[in-house]
Amino acid sequence: MAGQIYFSLKQRNVYSVNNCFFAIGECVSTMKKMREKSVNTIVTSPPYNLNKKYGKYNDNRSFAEWENLIGRVAEAAKRVLTDDGSFLLNVSPVPDKKTKEIIPLDAVAYFIFKRHGYALRNSIVWHFNNMQNCVNRLSGRWEAILWFVKDIDNYQFNLDDIRIPYITKNDKRLEGGAGRNPTDTWNFDVEGSDFWYFDRVNNMTKNKLGLTEHPCIFPTPMIERIIKMTTHRGDVVLDPFLGSGTTLVAAQKLGRVGLGIELDKKFVPIIKKRVDNEALQKLAGF
Repeated sequence: MAGQIYFSLKQRNVYSVNNCFFAIGECVSTMKKMREKSVNTIVTSPPYNLNKKYGKYNDNRSFAEWENLIGRVAEAAKRVLTDDGSFLLNVSPVPDKKTKEIIPLDAVAYFIFKRHGYALRNSIVWHFNNMQNCVNRLSGRWEAILWFVKDIDNYQFNLDDIRIPYITKNDKRLEGGAGRNPTDTWNFDVEGSDFWYFDRVNNMTKNKLGLTEHPCIFPTPMIERIIKMTTHRGDVVLDPFLGSGTTLVAAQKLGRVGLGIELDKKFVPIIKKRVDNEALQKLAGF
């Protein structure tokens, strides 16, 4: 089985679909069994310890337990990354369960990854409009994407692949419906800045895609940008908290080898269906 090139597991635990492979199991122990330096980029978003329903995953840990998990993920991931590899980690400020104060998980994660020998290349602001309104504090409209590299002097960065033209209200490309909405926040996202605008996947979109069982889903275009920024065609991309499979969908679309690790087997048919649909659209020329 082709997946065994990347995962040293029993065949029944590894699934293959259109040049993407994913394993069912705990991510740290699974990465420890993967080939050393076999992955070019890791992109993921671990649960934020907000007691959301992720199936088998326990999202109600103590803060110390969460820190320990992220440390073990960083350590195991560093072994499988290539020397010029990147790790892009999506985290968000979250309220502490006991004190109710806000914990900046991006700062916490920075020091965890720093202890394991990574260097922070950029802290990207992911801005979105759809949000949960708060009554006792300001509502959050951003999350962090921390771009860590193994070697600050040696990493892949494809700036030309992610440039976005600056568009104004008077830009002729907007006439006839072409281009972007002139009021869209994309206008701030110019020349490879660290301010990115992508709306989160809302419940209406989840229902349309049949993804209601997963509480948090990456916007596919955002993952595409990360993959284009840090890899080339044929490179390998891994998501150790795969969830509904968005990273595999983006990798498939861009001609990369997509790898994933997911704890809960109930997401297997969802992941396979999403990657299959992307492959069919690619063949049809969409």
